[in-house]
Amino acid sequence: MKTDSLDLSPFVLDYFSTISQDDLKKDVFPKYPEVFNLIAQSRGFGIPWQYKKAAESNKVDQHMFFFESNLGKQYTGNPRYIYERMIERYPNYTYVWCYAGNEKIPGDPIIVDRASAEYYNFLARSRFIINNTTFPLWYHRPETFYFQTWHGTPFKRLHWDISSRPLEKRSTPEFYVKSTKWDALLSPNHYSTEIFQSAFRYEGEIVEYGYPSNDIFYDKRRYSNVREKIRAKLGVQNDNAPIYLYAPTWRDGKHLGNSMFEFNLMLDPFKFIEHAPEDAILLIRSHHMSSSDDKLTSLAGRVIDVSGWDDAIELMCAADVLITDYSSIVFDWYCSLKPVIYYVPDYDQYVGSVRGAYFELSEQRAGEICYTEEELLQTLPKVLKDNSPEYKDFYKTFCVIHDGNSSDRVIDYLLSR
Repeated sequence: MKTDSLDLSPFVLDYFSTISQDDLKKDVFPKYPEVFNLIAQSRGFGIPWQYKKAAESNKVDQHMFFFESNLGKQYTGNPRYIYERMIERYPNYTYVWCYAGNEKIPGDPIIVDRASAEYYNFLARSRFIINNTTFPLWYHRPETFYFQTWHGTPFKRLHWDISSRPLEKRSTPEFYVKSTKWDALLSPNHYSTEIFQSAFRYEGEIVEYGYPSNDIFYDKRRYSNVREKIRAKLGVQNDNAPIYLYAPTWRDGKHLGNSMFEFNLMLDPFKFIEHAPEDAILLIRSHHMSSSDDKLTSLAGRVIDVSGWDDAIELMCAADVLITDYSSIVFDWYCSLKPVIYYVPDYDQYVGSVRGAYFELSEQRAGEICYTEEELLQTLPKVLKDNSPEYKDFYKTFCVIHDGNSSDRVIDYLLSR
């Protein structure tokens, strides 16, 4: 249903005006998000008073950019790399970051806490607001340009494309309403563009510029510098020590509340040490929506928990092999042309009843597929010998736009708006 094709008569709007906001959210929202969207807009839902007050009393600063990644938890993703290129090209602009971590952000931006009065104040004053998830806003002032970068090429099914869970139990309706407020959506490839249109029911502008976060894989000097820096920061003293990065996605069926999901380590670290090449190191990075695993501290030096590490791209530069499952990280990894192992012991359950995937993993030929821990352990040493994997078809589908200039394309586009 197209939002702009809906025409709610004054009688209908008047009828809905008698229903409380809570009842609308409970009864109308899950089943008819498009209708709720128009009703909410007419009644001013989703506009925090701090934002409204700031918008009423301040003009938009044409040179102010507001950035946020992963709900303000991390300095990472496409917003990070757009920002870092921005401060090189336009150091005199005003930059604001919503960030709650400890990483030192270059360029000395203004730092704000999410959902604070200061947060809404700068959101209302910024010409451009840039996020890889969503802001807690259902509307923004028309002078502001909301640029959605998203955070990966889809492997697992998203939002409206998920058929295994009842609509009422999904965040889909609320996400839909928020996504209609994006002024443009960044896509890394045409494959993703088509999925975004289906999964988000997104009808706005989509720009296929590639992901700025992947620019580093096309700059040999920068890549080498980051690789050396991160390996040293991790305490890796042997330059030849192979690093395996285990980065699985979160599991919908293990919800802990507050948008967090249980993380169960499906790979035994002790068995990894026993079967992996000598001096090999395992980095374990749980998804930012997953809990971490306290059992990892006993294996310091050979097995390192990097779940608290803000930026996955840095870890990907340091690593030699990726071990993953249904995570979109694999499509960014393809840009590096380094070996990948798909470790999917719960494949039938995950694809069949939990969430689903956009393609059959068994049909792809861009990495080793392991359905059991035993298969994985046997694959660990031999995958290092294949340091030039055949990614041809997958690279053409998922990485062909990437050339090291995605950040500049995005910036030029934004400044032309």
